[in-house]
Amino acid sequence: MDEVSTPIRHERVLLQNLGGGDRDAFWQLWLRHRLHLYSVCLRHMRGVPADAADAVSRSMLLAFKKLPAHADGIQNLQAWLTRLTRNVCVDMCRERQRLTSNSAATVDDMLFEERTPVDPRPTPEDEALSNEMYVTLLGAIDGLPPLLREVARMRFLQDTPYERIAEMLSITEPTARKRVQQARMILRSRC
Repeated sequence: MDEVSTPIRHERVLLQNLGGGDRDAFWQLWLRHRLHLYSVCLRHMRGVPADAADAVSRSMLLAFKKLPAHADGIQNLQAWLTRLTRNVCVDMCRERQRLTSNSAATVDDMLFEERTPVDPRPTPEDEALSNEMYVTLLGAIDGLPPLLREVARMRFLQDTPYERIAEMLSITEPTARKRVQQARMILRSRC
């Protein structure tokens, strides 16, 4: 019984010291729980060690900032740190999801993006990126089924209006729109 209560008493003393301004107490507390917190992060970050390490680092910084103010009221430090760490992981996943959904450019965006640079001449990096995107798009279009390939070339590479596509391919305008839509969906999944 004494062996179990000694670490808990020591932890309470460290929490009191931390609440009193002893920053060294934080590191002693953190080192006791870091392996557990890493396993929490690993679980929440789908087993990716680099993401888990990033989450542990963010959790440590947040705990370093918040723990001294809450140290006196904490009854179960491991539970408190686990909750804080889990919230950090959830925030990171949401942040990643937002970035992914906001940065997923459509094929039209990649090709016809309006730029308003300070210098109207594109930089060599801009030209290289544009060329790389164009080559990637060409390769993806070449991989489309034959019925969608020509429609995609006309719409995405030549910016041909739907009416003109329909006329040139002897199909109806709604069919041209539907094929462009199908091509766009396939290209999005590949690019």
